Amino acid sequence: MINRSNLLIFVGLFFGLSFNGNAKTIKLKAQSERRTDVRVKLPRKFEKKEKWPLLISLHGYGGNSLIQKYYIRLGHYENQFGYVYTAPNGIKNNEGKRFWNASEFCCNFDPQIVDDVSYIKNLIHRITTSPEIGRIDLSQIYLIGYSNGAFLASKIACESDLPIAGIVTISGTGDLRGKDQQLFLKDKIECSHNRPIKVLHIHGTEDETIRYQGFDNGKTAHVSAIDHVTRWANHNGCKGSLEKKPEVFNASNFVKGKETERYAFEDCEAKVEHYKIKGGAHFAVFKKKFTKSILEFLLK
Repeated sequence: MINRSNLLIFVGLFFGLSFNGNAKTIKLKAQSERRTDVRVKLPRKFEKKEKWPLLISLHGYGGNSLIQKYYIRLGHYENQFGYVYTAPNGIKNNEGKRFWNASEFCCNFDPQIVDDVSYIKNLIHRITTSPEIGRIDLSQIYLIGYSNGAFLASKIACESDLPIAGIVTISGTGDLRGKDQQLFLKDKIECSHNRPIKVLHIHGTEDETIRYQGFDNGKTAHVSAIDHVTRWANHNGCKGSLEKKPEVFNASNFVKGKETERYAFEDCEAKVEHYKIKGGAHFAVFKKKFTKSILEFLLK
């Protein structure tokens, strides 16, 4: 979810970005009228390695693949870290805004009949079996989602049989209430499997769209940032508690100074961490160095 003032700032930063013209892009044709073509970017030395990680970046409500690519800025590091990545589009709602049908809270507001979990599952299948791509390490498939896309990343990781190795959720958590408004447990997530999954959650404390402290109006609700990572910590069998780490750093171009704190659960089957952006809003343009720290979390 992006407001007008932040979008104008983002556009200014967008046109100041450098582009890597050496990478190859493969276009996968849309398979329905409601969908768009999907562009998959390959690292420069793609043919010289047998298997590569796959990163899928999921935009927020009202966003699109182009905004998402330069919001997360993955294009700066695909050669350094070595990965294949793509940023697909959700379909448009009646207002012309793209969205993902990701949860009861967010963001199929019309509503429309759409199964985005199956769409992403099919997209991964197309990428991994494509004659032009195909060289994907099935043990290294990762999702990075912003806002509405973060809800979808969590849903896919928890509910599907896809071998998702890790997710990064930014400014988006998970449902606290279901279809009939029944409350879910704040600290536990009911997944269709028990596979451990790396989870990094990034959230601004002044987010007024998906609130850091959570939201519940008795009809619809989402969990807080801390409850979100606690759910995944319980899923991953973490024996330790969430501890604040000594690192502080500047993540957002919208906040001055080292505003971001790092927290991590201890003794987990797969690591679970939280980056708390003090004073951060729902939307931010992350510094290139911060994107690098996200990739280090997933890939190292």
